[in-house]
Amino acid sequence: MSGATIFDVAKAAGVSPSTVSRALNNGAVSERTRERIGRLADQLGYRPASSSASRDAARRGVVGLLLTDIGNYYFTDALKGVFATAQSRGYRVEVVDVTLADDQDEAMRTLTDTTDGQLLFSPRIDDARIARWFSPRTAVLASRVFDGFPSVVMNDRDGIVQAVRHLASLGHRRIAFVGGSETSWSNEVRRDAFSDACADYGIESVLLGPFEPSYAGGAAAADALMLEDGVTGAVAFNDLVAGGLMGVLQGRGVAIPTQMSIVGIDDSVLSRVVRPQLTTVDIRQERMGSIAMQMLIDRLEADASGAAQDARDAPANPPAVVVPELLIARDSTGRAPRDPR
Repeated sequence: MSGATIFDVAKAAGVSPSTVSRALNNGAVSERTRERIGRLADQLGYRPASSSASRDAARRGVVGLLLTDIGNYYFTDALKGVFATAQSRGYRVEVVDVTLADDQDEAMRTLTDTTDGQLLFSPRIDDARIARWFSPRTAVLASRVFDGFPSVVMNDRDGIVQAVRHLASLGHRRIAFVGGSETSWSNEVRRDAFSDACADYGIESVLLGPFEPSYAGGAAAADALMLEDGVTGAVAFNDLVAGGLMGVLQGRGVAIPTQMSIVGIDDSVLSRVVRPQLTTVDIRQERMGSIAMQMLIDRLEADASGAAQDARDAPANPPAVVVPELLIARDSTGRAPRDPR
């Protein structure tokens, strides 16, 4: 079968694409499953990208960094940690923003073929593409988890709980979550944590979105928020959304925080330059970027030296490294108004 894909192999084997990826890249599956999937892949003519000739070449000292929306303030501090760690270990970083690529699959294929390993940072690409183009042996995910891959994530649930607790302590009884992209893993985690935390604190929750995780997305969300009677506070998906939301609300005469309290997430530069300064959740991006790059390089060098534990003995779902978050209270949050609009 010419041009077979990982999905063809998965369908023939009756397993998920990520199981096929683990089986063909010495991941954690049984020997019987590995052999069966290997035979099917040969019969179908499927060859994973990670097994190309370039993968067998000498190490290049280059790691790939896959981003979605490099212009997002979110990445400013994260990139500091990524590049500082890579440089200290003697690696060069090749950056690809898949949202700018004419052909995303070609961009990912090229990245895997020209780098020793890849760090997928907050990738809003679908699960199937991760399974198709990347190997758990040579890729690490940051700000996202995916079956079989090592990852570094924020403690988003706790960060959201801190934000809701803060608004509850200020007397807010009906608050909104202004969501980000519907393809974002973090958005799903934050939205669910928001609903749970509101229930725990006896607060009425309103879920808005999805919106683009950008300043423009926040501006667009203002219309939806103003239609909700009695809402006195909002937790935005990130600082950009919060900034756009604040700008439009203030332009329409809504006083922040007297009439509406706003909480962002990221503790980006934007949170300190808007007025009033933004209450936000510091997700420690620089630390997360550093840990993720350290993890990736450690795996690559251990694999190259043969010092690593046999990947076949590794857990099918390696535990994620969790980076703690911290609420930073500034001037965009205050006591709930006595007479909400």
